[in-house]
Amino acid sequence: MQHALVQALEAWEQYWRQTQAAAVTALKAAFPCLGDRPRYVGCDDIRLEYEETGRGGGRVCLDDEGRASVEFEQVPNDVIAGAVDEIRFPYLDYAEGPLREAPPGRYVYECEGSGGQFEFVLGSGGRGQVVISFAAVPDVVAVLDALERAFTGHAAAVTQR
Repeated sequence: MQHALVQALEAWEQYWRQTQAAAVTALKAAFPCLGDRPRYVGCDDIRLEYEETGRGGGRVCLDDEGRASVEFEQVPNDVIAGAVDEIRFPYLDYAEGPLREAPPGRYVYECEGSGGQFEFVLGSGGRGQVVISFAAVPDVVAVLDALERAFTGHAAAVTQR
């Protein structure tokens, strides 16, 4: 391989590692309770996880193509609804208004521009799921930030009761 080509590839790899590190920093800034987890054998995805009483638990993965996926479970429905309503997705399947007013169920947004899928499940027991698949990092950061703010509002409301 030509020396100039080897140098160009090394520069690209260094830039890519810096880009991934910046993505992880942004994800953690948006949702501070995320912590690093080891990668699976044979899997290059970067994994971040959390588990907290009252907030549920789950993971965020950053794949080797720069897409992020989220799987959160046992998240209070009002937190999910508050975050989703704040973001104002342009079209959320099966929702006929604000998610705060929606019954338990599965609500989905598919972004035609990025190919990301955003699924929000309001559970019948008051806790649901947030599942985001192969979305652009800025979009996932926006959802995580909205969730973090909704958790703060939820905690304040619980404290006042």
